[in-house]
Amino acid sequence: MAQEPPKKEAGKPDQQHTFKYGDVFYVSGQAENKPVLPEDASSMESAEKIVMGHSPYGGPASSMRTTAEANVQAGLVDPNSRRTTEGIRVTESGDHGTRIVTESVNDEVVGQFIEPQFAESTTPKVTIGETLDAVALYAGDQPIDDADAAAIAAAEKRAVGADPPPGWGLGAEARYAADRNVRAPRPEFMTTLDDVLKDASHKLARDKAVTTEDAKVVMEAEVCNNPEMTTTIGGVGEMMSAAARLNQTTK
Repeated sequence: MAQEPPKKEAGKPDQQHTFKYGDVFYVSGQAENKPVLPEDASSMESAEKIVMGHSPYGGPASSMRTTAEANVQAGLVDPNSRRTTEGIRVTESGDHGTRIVTESVNDEVVGQFIEPQFAESTTPKVTIGETLDAVALYAGDQPIDDADAAAIAAAEKRAVGADPPPGWGLGAEARYAADRNVRAPRPEFMTTLDDVLKDASHKLARDKAVTTEDAKVVMEAEVCNNPEMTTTIGGVGEMMSAAARLNQTTK
């Protein structure tokens, strides 16, 4: 499964260094040494909203906005500077029941999101359990990390309405898996999302339709527990956001 190009962890700008695309994303070529400007961030944010209907929390536009603001606050760039980077694009494609959104700068990918096209269900709205099932299907081969475990625990709590007893539930299983994966000698010994979330809808003590607030809580849990402040492609946070948007359109 395609992986989102990881974002670099940027430090604080100083008077000798203006943050460039190469400081934030793993890019090369023309974009690498171009400074990130407020106009760049605005263009990416607008493109995200046109294609996805929103600007995702922790996405490329969000990272660009934070970096551009740091450059402006340090007096390193003019807040009214015109864009120096061409080719800021957000495109989408679909295959095998998924919607793939790719974000690029100068034809170099800086972000990718995978959203499920949920099949019609016997229930009027997509539930948290069904969403976790979708994660197992679309991102199941990904090893569980701390961010995934936090997102799963948050989703379970939103579904059940309370924290499960210590050591019980999907969240506890995911937490144990993430801790064990850190010590795994090889990738093939790691526990994956599918190992924990397969048939999640049948494992939850209670279930409920996904709301915007549910998605926000889960997304924040995932991003805050990721050192790079990003989400797993097709992971719990992204799937919850997709389900919440779908539920908003369901009568």
